Amino acid sequence: MSEAGRELRNRGAWDLQCPVVIIDARNIPNRVVKTSVRGITGAIATSNVIDDPLMRLFLERFREVGSDQALHEYLHGPDGERFAELWDTYNDEAQQQGLAVWSHNDAAKFVLKSKDCFEQGQLACVAITAAQGPDAHDVLTFSVDACWLS
Repeated sequence: MSEAGRELRNRGAWDLQCPVVIIDARNIPNRVVKTSVRGITGAIATSNVIDDPLMRLFLERFREVGSDQALHEYLHGPDGERFAELWDTYNDEAQQQGLAVWSHNDAAKFVLKSKDCFEQGQLACVAITAAQGPDAHDVLTFSVDACWLS
């Protein structure tokens, strides 16, 4: 993180090459990765479909009752055909890049946050932590004073 802080302090202006840090604390040992704003979606599995309201409802239900029951309810519910398309896309994404941690919308918000952080001399960070349940996780975005890091 100190290298990213030094690099950020030496930049004259914000751009997509500004450094950001990802802390993946889902497994031991934890992993800390320095990447650029532009590289965030390559470094963190990002989904095109988890922002869809139907998929969000499914994921909430999944946490409540488990995968088998939630899948049955949504595939056989009133929006079953639409959900099946979303589910297929979600599974394709998972096979290509692993289970998605966040959506492209979340990533775009983080890009904007990184710009605000830069203007305040802060290094933008993302932490991914384990949550209850298989493959469950939480995502936290925060910033750290770049002067403090270097």
